[in-house]
Amino acid sequence: MTNQRALAFFAGVSAALIVVATLILRNVFRTVEEHDAMLLSAGLAFAVQLGSYAFLRPARPGKGAPGELLIRWSIGAVMRLVVLVLYAPLARVMFLSLDAALVSLVTFFFLTMMAEPLLLEYDR
Repeated sequence: MTNQRALAFFAGVSAALIVVATLILRNVFRTVEEHDAMLLSAGLAFAVQLGSYAFLRPARPGKGAPGELLIRWSIGAVMRLVVLVLYAPLARVMFLSLDAALVSLVTFFFLTMMAEPLLLEYDR
């Protein structure tokens, strides 16, 4: 599968996971302010995940140096953590619902991050 096609497939799967998670989280976070915070978190998570997957994909098993996949995956995990840590004060400055913003961002990161190994294996 070509890089662009694999990235498009990952984008579709990630978008579907984020939409489903948003619908479920809307049962917990019910106000308009919380929904706005979740939408901003969804956009941020989608962009970060696409960048992370694009960085991770060239190191598929059997396609790079030994250990390269783990190193690239670790860099992506650290990148997500940095985004989360920087997003917290930014959400406060933007007067977003902090609970909804951070819980939704972590949920989106977790779900899409769990899809990465499955898609990398499928993509072989």
